[in-house]
Amino acid sequence: MKYNLDHITIRLEKEGNGVRLTTDIENWFIPLQTIEETSQITEINYGIVKDHFKSKTGQIISATDFENVCFNIVLHYFQMYNHWRTMYKRETKRDLTFIQKDFKHPYTSSHIVDYFKKMYPDNYADKCEVMLEMTPEQFKEYAIRKEQFDNR
Repeated sequence: MKYNLDHITIRLEKEGNGVRLTTDIENWFIPLQTIEETSQITEINYGIVKDHFKSKTGQIISATDFENVCFNIVLHYFQMYNHWRTMYKRETKRDLTFIQKDFKHPYTSSHIVDYFKKMYPDNYADKCEVMLEMTPEQFKEYAIRKEQFDNR
């Protein structure tokens, strides 16, 4: 199956006991998933994440980068929520819709920073500051703490 979310072309293929999701920059295996549920949940969650961040792009973040970083966040949480279904008995019927409180989760900020750092290693900070609504000083402090955490 193939579908688009804005400029992102998503390909879903049944693979073993799950689904392989690929885009031009993503390649994820999502176990114990169906093509139908994966496409439905990614579309719903992409809309939720994009709506949340749409006012946090300023003039500095391109539409393509904005869409890619939002989709990356969607994939992380989709994978995590889906994993909980297999790990915990009480979670077997878990709704995979994005949970609003996860916008405040450190992984969300981390995915934003990691995306822009990978794409723009020399000038990622200004883009992160806009999306994370931080001043340059706040972001500098955040980046130091993140690097300490990542390298522990």
